[in-house]
Amino acid sequence: MTARSQPVSPLPEQVGALRVSARHLANATVAPVETGPAAAGGDVYGAVESPYGTRLLMGDVMGKGRALARTADSVLCAWRDLAVCEARLEGIAVRLHSLVACSDEPDRFVTATLLSVEPDGSAQLVCCGHPPPVLLRDGAAVHAAVPAPAPPLGLLDLHSGWCAAQPVPATAWECMLLYTDGVSEARDARGAFYPLAERAAALENTVLEDFTDALAADLLRHAEGRLQDDASLLAVRAAA
Repeated sequence: MTARSQPVSPLPEQVGALRVSARHLANATVAPVETGPAAAGGDVYGAVESPYGTRLLMGDVMGKGRALARTADSVLCAWRDLAVCEARLEGIAVRLHSLVACSDEPDRFVTATLLSVEPDGSAQLVCCGHPPPVLLRDGAAVHAAVPAPAPPLGLLDLHSGWCAAQPVPATAWECMLLYTDGVSEARDARGAFYPLAERAAALENTVLEDFTDALAADLLRHAEGRLQDDASLLAVRAAA
């Protein structure tokens, strides 16, 4: 079935010091709009203000069926609570790992990117089996460096039950793009993967909503409207 793009309107346009814009592309029909941060199928994402900066989440629950949506909802609700009370980003990841590892769903794990962004633009990043965000600045786009990636949530015990946060300097980005692998692994008719960083650099617009709209439309054109998996995009930029 043909994929369609939906704006995730319940996400506020501004969270803390950041402008926020998200899009979800379902590989079949449009997922229902959620209130607050979204859990669409197995994709889970959100943005909340906290005493420790603006917290961002992009994740993907591995698996299929209704149990997948239950896990996504549980991770999202737990993250929203932890993001406003847990000072250390690593602490949030470890507690989410415990939630997933102790769930009743067999062999469940969740890839996730967690970010904490200060008002000055400096950030901390934890990647648990998930693609790192794309950093856009001065017309160029690069993937954030993650020298010590961790296993997915639910599998952190393979890494001594811990993960490390990586710094992202404020000078490294003007716009930051988080995404699920439904974006980076989308293929065209010849089997070529979507060149996300290249296309993001070419399509970035001064209006954040226009950027996510254009990127979602470009992704669908590349995949000829037929995604193999749900795909989610979350872009942020300093509000000032």
